[in-house]
Amino acid sequence: MEKGKMLLVSLGQGAGNIVDGLLSKNPRYNGLFINSSLFDIKPLKNADITKNVYVYPGEDGSGRDRNKSKEMIKDNINSLAALLSKYPLTEAVVVFTTMAGGTGSGAIKTFIQIAKKVLKNAKVNVVAILPSLKEDELAFKNTIDCWNDINSVMDLINDVKFVDNNKRNTYKEINNEVIESLDLAYNIIGIHADGCIDNKDSLRINTAEGSGLVLKLYDGLKDVKTAVDLAIKNSVFVQPDIYDCDYLGINLKIDGYDPYQLSKLFEVYRSTYITYNDKNNIVVLGGCETPTESINLIKMALDDKNKRKSTRNRKRSVIIDVNTDDEDNINIEEMVVTTKSDLNNLFDNNYNF
Repeated sequence: MEKGKMLLVSLGQGAGNIVDGLLSKNPRYNGLFINSSLFDIKPLKNADITKNVYVYPGEDGSGRDRNKSKEMIKDNINSLAALLSKYPLTEAVVVFTTMAGGTGSGAIKTFIQIAKKVLKNAKVNVVAILPSLKEDELAFKNTIDCWNDINSVMDLINDVKFVDNNKRNTYKEINNEVIESLDLAYNIIGIHADGCIDNKDSLRINTAEGSGLVLKLYDGLKDVKTAVDLAIKNSVFVQPDIYDCDYLGINLKIDGYDPYQLSKLFEVYRSTYITYNDKNNIVVLGGCETPTESINLIKMALDDKNKRKSTRNRKRSVIIDVNTDDEDNINIEEMVVTTKSDLNNLFDNNYNF
């Protein structure tokens, strides 16, 4: 993929961190940061308010409210369309969003529709970040609604990758792994006497219609199957139910794993591309079926929280009946105050000023 013809768009704060990291990896990418809060933009090294940032005018965050986000992006359709029209040579738009939040989660569907309307010839990819199973009820509900929004415009999307936040201990670890993996996938090109992958091949693999997957293979394992199994286990991307794909891209270290043995581990329906390098072992699958296990786990977690909430017996007020012979104790319930004079007498009888 030609980096100068790629447009990486972040919707919201969490997505902004990933796009910022990719721009630091390779400044040839084009990046756009779209947000409802300028506060979220300020920490990003590659966000320039005069060049590649759009903050919804008059807004200060969405408060994780997807409906508010939907309203905000609809109010800014023309401005966003004008912004995208500045990138007429774009071949691939990659839209990043967290699914559990508000700003990106609520805007993703409309933004995809705007992008396809303005950049008619560009492929649209999505990288959507699922929450961990430790999140709260609102995170789960937003995620399911966002999932449904993405699937409702799947005919406008080429490749979609889902990130599993359960696969690392911190958001920083997740972000770093996503940044490294995607940059390697977008740079899978290679020239070698025994096989080449060019920019067009890379575009075909990375924008195949369906779900995509990036696997990084460790060196020195006993065989290629063991390496692939470990890569699947350690991947931060949601895994498909089966590993059939339309396109398979393989870029391995020279004199390392056998790419032809590796290719036998996957059912490939269209083409397999093989090349070699001296740094990394990368496998990219394009055109897999949409994974469902992770979103089903989110739905189960939401159902469990709703079930426990429905059985909750929360007490808001408790009356304590105190029986005492203390003459100074006043039974307010038995006392009737009808006039200002009665009120004054109440205080006069009990307080000495």
